[in-house]
Amino acid sequence: MNSRTLTIALILSVLCRISFAQEVKPYGYFLKDSVKIGEIVPYSLSYKDKKNRAIIFPDSLYNFAPFELFDKAYFDTESDSINSIDSAVYYLATFEIDTIQSLSVPVFFFTGEDSLEIFSNKDSIVLDQVVTQMPDSVDLEETNAFQPVSLQFNYPYWIIGLVILGVIAIIVMIVWGKEIYKRIRLYRMKKKLESFKLAFDEKVEALNANTNKHEIEQVIKYWKQYMEGLENIPFTKLTTKEILKIQQNSALEETLKSIDRSIYSKVEVTALQDDFDFLKDYSIDRYNHVTEQIRNA
Repeated sequence: MNSRTLTIALILSVLCRISFAQEVKPYGYFLKDSVKIGEIVPYSLSYKDKKNRAIIFPDSLYNFAPFELFDKAYFDTESDSINSIDSAVYYLATFEIDTIQSLSVPVFFFTGEDSLEIFSNKDSIVLDQVVTQMPDSVDLEETNAFQPVSLQFNYPYWIIGLVILGVIAIIVMIVWGKEIYKRIRLYRMKKKLESFKLAFDEKVEALNANTNKHEIEQVIKYWKQYMEGLENIPFTKLTTKEILKIQQNSALEETLKSIDRSIYSKVEVTALQDDFDFLKDYSIDRYNHVTEQIRNA
């Protein structure tokens, strides 16, 4: 582009801007004469221009200082054969303390790759001073009344606490997990032994008061159930012969055979107190053996 062409382009640009400047300004005004601090006041903006020319009104991104924008309303363009009228209402509020506050708002034209803004006339509004003079001191009313405040759950601290607790639990299980498991198992076995001895004595005492073969079977069944849980061997499904193959104890063999004779023979049942006492003592002995193995594992 030669210098002559560049000069002509600059002249046309200046003439275009002068032409726009000579257009009628946008008309903006407050719909109230006065306003209080924080009170919303409507501000009307309108512009009459040639028909079908692109015009942009300010939106929420525009700085309406000293006012703040709370809402806006745009209206449809009204046109005749030559001109068009665009209008909008902005709902503003001020938090400044100046007695007189003014505002001028632009509209924007697109001129190719550039844009041109034309400001409206400046309109002013009076700030309604609720407090006209501040006293030197203010008497404040004192109150000691308790005001309940709802507590909010602190989720971040709660999550952090759970993570820390989880890490501690993992460390404890890695370092002391085996020992903790032993202690829990031994505690449960001790409670089961105490429960067994108490219930077994009650069953034997009841049997001595009313001896019959069915009750003898129930007592020996209860003893097998306890031994099954203690030794992890299916005592309740085994016969006396099969139990003796596993346990290999001559005193136990003599006791179980004596009880079997009382159940299955046709002779009258004799006193079995000594046999049942032996079974209880044998269970306690096996308990001590099993728990010692767990401690030394």
